[in-house]
This record gives sequence, structure tokens and C-alpha cells, in this order.
Amino acid sequence: MSRRRAPPPHRYPPRPRGGLPFLGHMPAFAGDQLGYPIAVTRDYGDMVEMNLAGYRTWLVSDTAAVEQVLVSDHQKFIKTPLIWRQLTAVFGTGVLACEGSLWQHQRRIAAPPFTPRRVQAYDGRIVSLAKKEVDRWKGDATFDVHPPMMNLMLRTLTGTVFDADTESEVKIMEHALRRLLHEMSYRFRRPVLIPDWLPLPSNRRYLRAIADIDGVVGRIVAERKRVGTEGRNDYLSTLLTAKDQQGRPLTPKQIRDDMFSVLIAGHETTALTLTFTFYLLTQHPEIQARVIAEIDEVLGERDATSEDIARLKLTNAVILESMRVYPAAWMFGREAIEDCEIQGYHCPKGTQILIAPWVIHRDARHYEDPETFRPDRWLDGLAQRIPRCAFLPFGGGPRICVGNSLSMIETTLSLATILQRGSVEWRGTAPIKLYPSATIIPQGGVPIAFKPRVQGAAPDLRQEPAVPVGE
Repeated sequence: MSRRRAPPPHRYPPRPRGGLPFLGHMPAFAGDQLGYPIAVTRDYGDMVEMNLAGYRTWLVSDTAAVEQVLVSDHQKFIKTPLIWRQLTAVFGTGVLACEGSLWQHQRRIAAPPFTPRRVQAYDGRIVSLAKKEVDRWKGDATFDVHPPMMNLMLRTLTGTVFDADTESEVKIMEHALRRLLHEMSYRFRRPVLIPDWLPLPSNRRYLRAIADIDGVVGRIVAERKRVGTEGRNDYLSTLLTAKDQQGRPLTPKQIRDDMFSVLIAGHETTALTLTFTFYLLTQHPEIQARVIAEIDEVLGERDATSEDIARLKLTNAVILESMRVYPAAWMFGREAIEDCEIQGYHCPKGTQILIAPWVIHRDARHYEDPETFRPDRWLDGLAQRIPRCAFLPFGGGPRICVGNSLSMIETTLSLATILQRGSVEWRGTAPIKLYPSATIIPQGGVPIAFKPRVQGAAPDLRQEPAVPVGE
């Protein structure tokens, strides 16, 4: 009688040495959230298993494995609830956080208002708001460019996808969103769930900020219902006329949750891209001079439109390279909802999958000299040569950011409009410091000055040594 052969043992990704009882690798990871993932990927490979306070967690930087998780086997994974359970009061069942058939339904509702053809209709409003913003900048005065970009993208988003005039309530929204994003950053970093109902000062600040934004969102919805949706094709009108899975109008809460998802995710990431782009251009004045020359050649003195974007090749390359070097959504996660195999490794149900564009975008196999800001790398077909998931500023797969086309149009037209009127100059004394939470935030600000153009004169750009992007 032959003996039954035991099944081969499962293969798991390598684990970094060290780690503490129960906490595992969490202290090392939390202590250097940007450096640690790069270090363990360098030392242990593109698939690394960590113990994060008792949670089996894989850091996945192999582009084939990323494509499997986000694209080919996406139905086997959900957005990691370790993060989203901390933010139920913010996103609820909005399109950003929901799963399964509800997500599929909400995504079908959200997609039409964000198609490239639809968002091109926002050209005029985007440019007008950028012109108003730059008109507020006083020549040669030093200021932190991040808050104005947050303000500009908030006005742009509410004025386009919601088609709402929120000028009288921008200050309320701005202050509330600043407080909310600050509290959200702490929630993203903590591994344990603290109920919102506990009367902690942080919980009170968090809920108060949500209530303030709820008030503004409620007034926007009420005004749209008063004037009607006929002849409008913006996102808010789409929500108000959409039906749920049972054929009924969407509930007020569902409309609110979907508006929150677009409002919070849509304005912060685009604002950060513009902020980091201005920073990088101040560090590379020779590139800034070339961008301004291209804008002058393509636009002259007229306003930019979406039809110009294809001709603003270097301007686009600068934005792509900015998103490569400083991806606003620097890391995101999935959770396996069933046992599966990823590139030969056994992935048990419940495994947390971390995908870090911060790491992938710095891989020398995809990007030559990855620590250097080199927009020209995008001018010779690089986007078509690199692996499908080697560039992830908007995520990937079916859950790729629904507003990616709008974000690119907003960023390109806003940047072109501002640099058409002047140049930016660095006023800091050291490289910016990065604070990683849900997004990468420039801690301490990005001090620059705006130098208005003299009619007919070339921009006066100081040629100073650039700060390496890796610092």
C-alpha cells in the first residue's frame, strides 16, 4: 500500500528580519513610512510579507502582481477595510468606499459625467478660476503655494462637477476640509478602530468638520432641486436624476456620500499635484523656462483650452513627471476575500495588500535615474514602453479614479494659465519635508514667490542648483 504524499507547503513572500511581539514590523514601518517600503523592497524583493500589528500584510511592487490584484483578479479583492472603517462617517457608501454590486451601480452612474468629452466643457470655468487665483498673488511676496492650490481646486471642482456657485461658502468649506483632512491623516495611520462616539477632542473636531461640510453640501443640493436639473449634465444633476438598484431615486444619504467622495478625493490630489509641480519647477528653472516658452508658442496671449493640451507636450510631461516623483496617492490597499495565488505565492483570505506608487515609481527597471526630475523621459513614448502598472497616479483596473480625465485637464489648464502670466521662484531654505498619510502632504509648506511677466519680456529665472528629488 503506497503512502499518501503530503501536499507541497505553501510558498509565501520573504519576511524582513526583526519585528516585535504582536506589533511585528509596525514600529519600523510607522517610523519611516516612505523609507521603509523602499528599503524592504530593495533588500527582500518585489513581494514582501510583513506583520503589521497582527495583520498579515504584503507589500507588492511587482508590476505583474499589481496588475493581477487590480485588473485580472480584481474580483478577489476589496479595498482594505482597515483604512475605510476609520472613515465611515465621511464616505459612507459613496463610490469611493463601497463594494460589490453597489459599487458597480454607483460607478455606472458616476462614469458619464467624467468622460473626456464631457469634462472638456469645463475649460472656460477652469481657466477663469485660475486667472482669478493668480491675480491675488502679489509680485515678489513669499507665500506657501499649497493652500492657494487647495482653494483653487475646491472652487474648480464645485464649479464644474457640481455646477454650483459656492463663493459665499468657500471659506466654510476650506476651513472644514482642512480640519477634516488633518483628522483623517491620523486615522489612516492608526491600526486600531476608535469609535466616533467616544467624546475625544479629535473625534469632536472630526465630526464638527463633517457637519460643516454636510451643511454646505445640503444647501448645494437644495438649490439644485429648487432650480431643477433640466438641461444640465454635471455630476450633481446626474445623481439627482439617477435610480438605485431597485429603480428608485437615490436617497439623500447616498447622494451626500457620493458627493463627499468626489469632493474630498477630487480636489486634494489635484491640488497636491500642482503644488509639487510648482516646487519642482522652482528647483529646475531651466525646465520652467522651456515650459513657459512652449506655453507662449502654443497660446500666445489667448486663454488655453483642452484642444491645446495635445500641443503642450512638455507641460504635460512636467505634470506626469511630478506625479511620478510625488504621487499624491502614494500608497493604497486591497484585502483578499478568498484564498488565491499571486505570482506563485499563496495569498490567504484576509491578507492585506499594500501597493505603493511611491516605490514603483522609483524602480530603475522602469525609470532611468529615477531619483531625478526628468520630464523629457515622457516625450519619447515611455508611457507605451513601461509595464501596464508601472505608473499609478490614479490607481488602476476597474477602480481607477473616475475623475482622472478631469484632473489632468484641471492641472494642465491651471498650470498653463498661471505660467502664462509669470514664473515661480523658490523662497525656501531647505528641501520640502513630506508627511505621508492618505496622501503625501508637504509638511511646513512650499514657500515660493510669483514673478509677474513684463509684457513682451522673457521670464527672469535664476539659475540655481536644483534640490535632488530624493531628499
